[in-house]
Amino acid sequence: MERSTKGIFDFLCSQMEKLDKKQISVEALKAHGNTAKQLNNVLKYELDRAKAMKKYPDMQIREVEDNG
Repeated sequence: MERSTKGIFDFLCSQMEKLDKKQISVEALKAHGNTAKQLNNVLKYELDRAKAMKKYPDMQIREVEDNG
């Protein structure tokens, strides 16, 4: 799957087609939808962070991702 909102959208559309063909269950589609929602939240966070870094170039923004 492409790691973008378009990729998430394309994946969900393909899953809906599979549901129509009874290749997956409603529960599986719900699980995919919940995961897609979480992925979209991460993409939104990254976009908001990039905007803040551009708007406030002198601000020290903590690198949360490096604390693992």
